[in-house]
Amino acid sequence: MHQVQLSESKMRRAKTIALQRKDGDHTKQYTHLRSYIDELLKANPGSTIKLDVEPCANPNLKTRQFRRIYVCYAALVKGFKLLGRELLGLDGCFMKGKYPRQILTAVGTDGNNFLYPIAFAIVEAECTDSWKWFLDLLGDDLDLPHDANFTFISDRKKGLIQAVESVFPMAKHRFCCRHIHENLRQTWRGDFVGLDLYKGLFYRATSATYVPYFNMAMEEIKKTNLDMFLWLTEIPTQLVGARDKPISTCLEYIREYMSMRIVTVKKMQATARGPLTPQTTKAWDEIQIEASKLMVMMVDEVTYQVKSLRSQCVVNVEDRTCTCSR
Repeated sequence: MHQVQLSESKMRRAKTIALQRKDGDHTKQYTHLRSYIDELLKANPGSTIKLDVEPCANPNLKTRQFRRIYVCYAALVKGFKLLGRELLGLDGCFMKGKYPRQILTAVGTDGNNFLYPIAFAIVEAECTDSWKWFLDLLGDDLDLPHDANFTFISDRKKGLIQAVESVFPMAKHRFCCRHIHENLRQTWRGDFVGLDLYKGLFYRATSATYVPYFNMAMEEIKKTNLDMFLWLTEIPTQLVGARDKPISTCLEYIREYMSMRIVTVKKMQATARGPLTPQTTKAWDEIQIEASKLMVMMVDEVTYQVKSLRSQCVVNVEDRTCTCSR
């Protein structure tokens, strides 16, 4: 044993110095941010990177205070447009470190039903004004008109709800079941025993396609003892490593993550046997097994009656609709 005694403050300073040597200085990286953006645009031509600064009363000042930055890589936008799925997920998470801020993200789904990152921004706070700024730039990159009928999925934060209504008034805005479930668990804390029980009850209600089935599922939730709920905090693992980094290091961390994700998807595509992705092939096989148990009777040229052991519905192949709403 070395006879060395260290105070807590000295160990904290040593940790700060070590992190600065590893990740860079939080303050100095803001002075090099424009140079970093220029290098990003050279390496990713056609990408959109917007840097916003705080308004200044003196235009003669040579320096400005950082406010926001928006990043959208051209390759990701091109892939999203080719995919053609009119669905976008919006979310945000807070940054740690010397200058705490918020990271806003927009994601879609790829052909394998996995998350597809599109754009992100680092802003001063997660509020209506910052979300409007982010959605305006996102709409320009994706060529979304003001009356676009995209479907947005997010949590129930008021600033985000108002921003979507303002920028895309014709769009459908739905709320993420996972976020609602987490809010429920935060409200009713308790023992671990009730976690799986309430999760099953909640998702049974969210997947109901008939109003009576939904009402029955909601009544079952109300009758169950809510004191058994457990609150567990789930942090998005993709951005955990970036949230405490200086600004340039944080941007580089997210860029590397997106690059590795593209490579991973390409490797998965190489393993596909046939025209469909692996996950879609699996889903298609399950649909075929389920469909083999149904009895189909033709009503007219475009309408069919489909019956199972528990229920029946009417399918219109021309309108691609079904009375079961599934």
